[in-house]
Amino acid sequence: MPAGAVAWYELMQADMPRALDVERRIGELFDLHVAPLQASGLSNPALDKFLAAMGGWAGVGTRVRWPYRSAPSSAVDQARRDARAVLPELLPATG
Repeated sequence: MPAGAVAWYELMQADMPRALDVERRIGELFDLHVAPLQASGLSNPALDKFLAAMGGWAGVGTRVRWPYRSAPSSAVDQARRDARAVLPELLPATG
C-alpha cells in the first residue's frame, strides 16, 4: 500500500493523534493476519507478498519459491476486507 504509506505520513504531519490511532489499528491488523502466518514459520518474503496481495497494489500473488512456504491465497480476501474496514484511510474500499 505505497499510497497508504504516503497518506499515513501526511497524516503524521497534520494530525499526530489520528496518525497514532492509525498505527494502533495497523498493529491490530498485523496481530490478526500477519503474526499467525509469521508464527507458522513463513519467511519475510512470503509475508511481504501476502501484504502486497492484501493491499492489491502489486499483482504478484502469494507464491514464493522453494524452499520457502507461501502464504495461503485463501487468507488474502479476509485480510483485505478487514484492512478496508479497519484502515479506510489507507486502503479504500474501491480498487
